Amino acid sequence: MLLSRFWYVVVGLLLGVATFVLFLAAGMYNRVGARSMGEALSSDSQVVSWYLGNDARQRSAQLIAFALDPDVGKYLQKSSDSDGKVPEEARDKVGAALRKVNSQVQAEFGFDAVFAVDQHGRVVAHVGYEQAAGMEDFELGGYPVVADALHGFIRDDTLVLDRIYRVVTRPVEVEAGSFPAGAIVGARIIDDKFARELSSRTGAAVAFYTRGQRVAAGAPEGFDKAQLDQIVSDLGTIEGDADYTEKGRSGIRTIGGMGLGVQYSRLPGEAWELGAGFAVGRLPAQVKGPLGFFKQADDKDKKGVPVPLVAGIALGAMFLGLLFSVFEHSRPLAIFRREAAKMAKGEVDQLAPSKFRGIYRKIASDLNDGVDKVAAKGGVPRRAADLTQVLGDLPAEPQMSAFSFPGDAQPSTPIASAPSSLEPTLPSAPSQPRLPKPPPRHGGAPPPPRPQPSGPSASAAAEAAPSSGESEAADWLAVYEEFVKLKQQCGENVEGFTYEKFEQTLKKNRDALVQRHGAAKVKFSVYIKDGKAALKASPIKT
Repeated sequence: MLLSRFWYVVVGLLLGVATFVLFLAAGMYNRVGARSMGEALSSDSQVVSWYLGNDARQRSAQLIAFALDPDVGKYLQKSSDSDGKVPEEARDKVGAALRKVNSQVQAEFGFDAVFAVDQHGRVVAHVGYEQAAGMEDFELGGYPVVADALHGFIRDDTLVLDRIYRVVTRPVEVEAGSFPAGAIVGARIIDDKFARELSSRTGAAVAFYTRGQRVAAGAPEGFDKAQLDQIVSDLGTIEGDADYTEKGRSGIRTIGGMGLGVQYSRLPGEAWELGAGFAVGRLPAQVKGPLGFFKQADDKDKKGVPVPLVAGIALGAMFLGLLFSVFEHSRPLAIFRREAAKMAKGEVDQLAPSKFRGIYRKIASDLNDGVDKVAAKGGVPRRAADLTQVLGDLPAEPQMSAFSFPGDAQPSTPIASAPSSLEPTLPSAPSQPRLPKPPPRHGGAPPPPRPQPSGPSASAAAEAAPSSGESEAADWLAVYEEFVKLKQQCGENVEGFTYEKFEQTLKKNRDALVQRHGAAKVKFSVYIKDGKAALKASPIKT
């Protein structure tokens, strides 16, 4: 069963190799995914920074309408010229102008709050930011971004008031070349709405934080925004990152059980000193174990698999396995079962090992030996076995070999490692030869009378039993003559079958049996087996 066993080894090796390759591929995929995640996070961080700057430029353009409104410039100048309180008329006129212009701003570029500031930094009027309502001394002049605008510059910054605000400022000039009469400040709250808009435009998952708390978060479709809550637990240690402290952007950090990758960036300006910043996050593209590929694959991936080729390889492997199994297991077992059934029915009294292969041949030989031993213990004579069944086809040259010998008291034992019996095989010839002339007896005495076979059938097999006064040579001669007659009765050819050859064979078998069993003599008998003449040898101790 070499092929089947070899196939099992091949299948086992292929399965092991496939498992190894899957684990190796999963490790390589996760490693590449982690590297790609790091590159993507750096890109996301840069994109968010770019977006914040670009958004500030677009919103600062919206402030032009506020700065060019005549009421805004006129009454900011009056407030700037007043050293006392802000005139109520200026508040009313500027407030009305702010509300009118703000209503005309496109929604995507609108502001959550707009402030009009005079040269003293006082807030003359505002839209939104209800916390400042009724506060006559509310001012913004102390913030660098507002101070720069009052000096004629357009600036943007991130301020931390009650919340984080992205602000843009623009100077208000009444006359070209003159000192600004004041400034317009537009503010946008950084909240979840702002973060969602930013995420939808950049494709990044982003969260804003300040003072160790997350204040806003947004994520693209397919990303659980709740994952960004994990940055809160990491903010306490981010200050230890040298890159974050010195350069304002940390390295790639992995937090949480899902392996969330995060990169932190500080917001510029005043917010930097207050610990405000934003974090971009990504989940790594990874698989958990070899079977993770099946969960990650989508319909497009599955369609790209050559299913017919895979199915063909699987079916081919199964066919070869079944073929080897039938050839080396099922077929030999069926032959063994068939021969065993014949033995059970009595059609044969021994299995023919030559019909089997591999282990079945050894089993058949062991069964034959076992049957012989059981029969010997029970004193049951067994029919002579056919060497053609045991050893296969024999040469056609006339020859004699060992005989079966059950014996009354001795076990049946094969001679010289040969099978237990053999019927002589002779070449066929159509003629009726003359009976070979027997050798002269000692003293010229005629041979004693010979017993005749009882009949041509196997049940009436002839037997030559010598009397106590007869010599062994006379016994063998009688057996020889009976054997020749029985062969002739069975239609067998006896040409060339001489007494000398017969005698030599009997001597060899006699000597072997006497030496092996310590017998006093050996009795040879004649019988018919399967329509042919055959001999038996039985050792006798007494």
